Amino acid sequence: MMSAWQPLYDHVKAQNYLSGCGSIIAYNEVIDKVHFVTQDDIDELEEHLPSKPPEILRNIGDFAWLLNHCLCEGSALEAKADQTLFVKLENKYKFESRIGGQAAIMGSLISRFAGKGAIIHPDRIDPELGRLLKDEQLLAPVLKNDKLSMKRVHELSSEISGERHLIFEFAEGQKCISGSSCPRQNRLIIDPLSKILINTDFEKALPIVAKDCDVFIAAGLDHMGDDYSDAFTRVASHAGCIKRANPEAITHLEITCMRDDRKVESLMNNVFPHFDSIGLNESELGILHSASDGGDAPTEMTARNQVEAMESLLELGPKRIHMHAFGYALRAGKTKSVLNSLRSLAFGAAVVCAAACKGELPLPEDLGRLRLSPSKRGIRIAQELGGVIIHSPVGSGLQDEEADGVLCLPTPVVERPRMTVGLGDCVSSASVGAEKMLDSF
Repeated sequence: MMSAWQPLYDHVKAQNYLSGCGSIIAYNEVIDKVHFVTQDDIDELEEHLPSKPPEILRNIGDFAWLLNHCLCEGSALEAKADQTLFVKLENKYKFESRIGGQAAIMGSLISRFAGKGAIIHPDRIDPELGRLLKDEQLLAPVLKNDKLSMKRVHELSSEISGERHLIFEFAEGQKCISGSSCPRQNRLIIDPLSKILINTDFEKALPIVAKDCDVFIAAGLDHMGDDYSDAFTRVASHAGCIKRANPEAITHLEITCMRDDRKVESLMNNVFPHFDSIGLNESELGILHSASDGGDAPTEMTARNQVEAMESLLELGPKRIHMHAFGYALRAGKTKSVLNSLRSLAFGAAVVCAAACKGELPLPEDLGRLRLSPSKRGIRIAQELGGVIIHSPVGSGLQDEEADGVLCLPTPVVERPRMTVGLGDCVSSASVGAEKMLDSF
């Protein structure tokens, strides 16, 4: 089985499937302030550990409980904190600043590989974020006297304070407050109580810039605030605008964890039908699945459960669902080329491995330096799925074909990644962009 998948990775690491890809990425660009959790940090929080916190974190005890939960599970979570707690955490720990926000991460990645600027939706670009984005090919549409011009995003920075996310990264093997060991490196993300403000210049420019667009990627919808219903309507209209101006463009929605059931239901009913493709991880798939079933999110879904959940999401309107998990990826929906869809998934996995090894967003030449092999876990998952997936050995003699169903790709695992934040966004954006450029969608 190993030899069957290996040629795929040997092939894609020498490719740049995003070359020339025109992209529009919205909606969130922030500063990620990263703190690497130490054992002293964990020991100090032990005295604060209360019961399960509310949806919005309000004190150190709430934070301590959630961080310990992430450590024990080895899972990634994102939560909101009120202003008092957010400032307290920001002052308590030492952080290093990085490019953050799904739009900024995905836009920076695609533009590096495409060799052309990605158009993004600028929102509160303060001087620090402007400095972080200075070397990235990120463009923003500006309308003045009804004339459109494109500005480098860092040139639009103002003194208005931009949004920050606090990232607490923890390592495999760290001791939890309960005494058990963390099973997997991951992170807890703490967001402030703020919301994305939709930029009117961006909105008005969409019919024009869409003509050169290959992929439109929408993300950050969990930061749309309490008036999300109106915001979701506008996001859906943006996707529709793109398709009217350029029917060949792919519209892709990247999901992030939403803890508000009403938001999740609104997203599925009012936004999903307007997008061609959906990208998510296994936790987000569980949340969507429970919302559609009206039950609690499952603590763990089997691969077969995931396949069933993805197939049910296709009934809401999207043509493609892409789920990335630890050691494997699943793709549901029709494809014009099984081989090229697999190559796209493998390319996304290679990009993520390059980022994890390098500790920052990669360049095309970084892929060629990788040693990539599909994970044992992914191979086991593919074997377990058996007859519920499209059987597609990727060694010599593959008969390429159109298909309608679920593909499973075992993906490499980086044992000690130098970064984890944004990797899901990297795999989704690289994969959907590659599918468009390979014409397999």
